[in-house]
Amino acid sequence: MKRKSVSVVLATAMLTSVLFGCGDGSNNQKVENSSEQVSQENTESETSDASVAGEAADTTETAANPEDLTGTVVIWDWDGGTQQKYVDKFNEVYPNVTIEVQDVAWDDYMTKLQTSYVSGMDLPDIILGEMAWRGTLYEMGICDDLEEAPYNLDRNNMVASSVPLVSDQNGNILGLEMQVTPAGFAYKRDLAKEYLGTDDPAEVGAMISDWDAFLEVGKQVSEKSNGKVKMMVSLGDVLLSTIGQNVVDYVDGDTVDITKKMTKPLETTIKMRDAGIIGNVEMYSASWYSAYAADEYIFYEAGSWCPPLVIAKNDTEGEGNWAVTTPPEGSFNLGGTTLSVYKDSENKEAAWAYLEFIYFSELGGSYMYDLTGNYSCYQPYYESEYSPMDKEGPVDKFFGGQSLVKYYIEEAAPNAKTAPQTKYDAIINDVFQALTPKYMTDMSIDTQKALELFKEEVQIKAPEAKIQ
Repeated sequence: MKRKSVSVVLATAMLTSVLFGCGDGSNNQKVENSSEQVSQENTESETSDASVAGEAADTTETAANPEDLTGTVVIWDWDGGTQQKYVDKFNEVYPNVTIEVQDVAWDDYMTKLQTSYVSGMDLPDIILGEMAWRGTLYEMGICDDLEEAPYNLDRNNMVASSVPLVSDQNGNILGLEMQVTPAGFAYKRDLAKEYLGTDDPAEVGAMISDWDAFLEVGKQVSEKSNGKVKMMVSLGDVLLSTIGQNVVDYVDGDTVDITKKMTKPLETTIKMRDAGIIGNVEMYSASWYSAYAADEYIFYEAGSWCPPLVIAKNDTEGEGNWAVTTPPEGSFNLGGTTLSVYKDSENKEAAWAYLEFIYFSELGGSYMYDLTGNYSCYQPYYESEYSPMDKEGPVDKFFGGQSLVKYYIEEAAPNAKTAPQTKYDAIINDVFQALTPKYMTDMSIDTQKALELFKEEVQIKAPEAKIQ
């Protein structure tokens, strides 16, 4: 696809796939630029000398002496520039393991993976599982169980909300999260003060503790502003949130219970639409992105990656005017990518040494945070000497001095609603995006009609399924 403006490209890449992360592969340049900026801002906190390298060696059990481990590990990644930053750190400790990062476009990734597997072609040692296709990947049966040898991962060391997200339907852990991705609701401090009477995150969160309270606050805001100020930009923002929150077991073999999965989200969404408290902007449109800098919307969805990569980039004059709080009825997962080891890899120990070193160790967590601002899924990191909890994050000033890592790790992640992925999640994502504009514009569509339309579209995309 042609390059768009930098901020729109990244936001599209991260947001367009509802619940499921990146929407295309256009985030390469933006993520790399952002990583360089974060790296420069955190230069003093980088630790790459020999003594630290020794500490890193002690955290990895794959080889008694890291220099004895050899091999070439291939990773397919659409953001090779960022991955390479991690590779350089890894090679300071494991000099004889070659990590070969091969660029594969986001929108070609799953097709290439499936085609290569079916045709007997080589697959990478490390496979990325984006939310948009993670359930499909796990059902292919090509990812190793990381709790088995030679990996022996201990799930008790993983941030709890990440465990379901990296598990298949049988509970096997098939990957490591690149970063913890719970969602909050970001909001404009000036609008919160004017219409809610406070900009304190705890107080704002208490005011919108559930969707009924959110609705009532929205009515008050609408009345006070004469209809000018809305609670959120798009009806899609509401539906996206409520789908993520409605964690239910809706797939049983080829039976897909869309009624169970979608009734509550659609009911809440239609209720918000009818109350007139949500903007009439189509999600992911140019107007939707520009709304981050507008003065007529209070709340915005915010996965843990959104503050530096979406909000700060689209509201360039908003420093100090943002905060983040708990969404109505609690946090949920928004986006994310996993890394898995191919079951027929000939370099499993070397592949795991890399994944463990970067994505599942204390020192690796510090590298991730310093280089990219990402939050590791390795829970002990947050109690270690490398913990970021008392550090100022790269966009904390932008959020009025609020500690974002404390919010996302101490408040959001422990309570985030998450579930194992299925191949039907991607279909729900596609149908969500197709139908939301219709729900916005056709006021005659009530909850029941919205549900029937949703079921019809899922059936078209999954003709083999028994839709309920």
